[in-house]
Amino acid sequence: MDRMIYTAAKGAARVMEAQAIRANNLANADTTGFKADLERVNAMVVNPMGNSLQTRVLAQTQSSGFSQQTGAMNPTGRTLDLAINDTGLFAVMTAEGEGYTRSGAIQPDADGQLTLDGRPVAGIDGPIVLPEYRELFVGDDGRLSIIADEGGIIEEVGQLKLVNPEINTLTKGLDGLLYPADRQPLPASEQVSVSSGFLEASNVQAVGELIAAMDLSRQFEVQVKLMKSAEKLAEAGNRLLRDA
Repeated sequence: MDRMIYTAAKGAARVMEAQAIRANNLANADTTGFKADLERVNAMVVNPMGNSLQTRVLAQTQSSGFSQQTGAMNPTGRTLDLAINDTGLFAVMTAEGEGYTRSGAIQPDADGQLTLDGRPVAGIDGPIVLPEYRELFVGDDGRLSIIADEGGIIEEVGQLKLVNPEINTLTKGLDGLLYPADRQPLPASEQVSVSSGFLEASNVQAVGELIAAMDLSRQFEVQVKLMKSAEKLAEAGNRLLRDA
């Protein structure tokens, strides 16, 4: 009976972990460039003790990375809203080094430095700072050019660092950014191109996540019923012992 309780409790804990993954995906269904987290369940055989039979198998939730599917391209008409065509990633600067993302909602801060979600955007030659300008242009290779307020001369002010690693070699950090295993900066790639005036939507499939969450809720209810059944069996056994 104790074994039944532990097995059911472990199953309920596994379901709660899976529900947390689904809930996080649903919460980021509208987050630009978000990649949905995946889950993987491994079977863990419990080694028997003494002459017991090997009858128990517990489930363990493990991260299975993230979905590599590309999100939809949504037009915005804003020059600094950028979407990567096909494969590739933007680079941003963090306290842990360079991080990478598909989100391209770039914003200049009060000093004109380009940022993504508050983090400095990495350029080929370091952070990019925009001077006062009349018009701004972004080329498909990530080069930023401006027409200055005075003189009307077209001037190149920097180039975004775009990388193109094997996506399955990256892991997602708690901050939602992608990192290589060794946390070393990735080389820039000339094969990546961007489109100005577009943002890549999240690749979360909201309907599928909702259905999965409902299925997990039913699984959790089953585990709770098993724990209640184990409790009743334990109470019945205690009564037999008292009456003996």
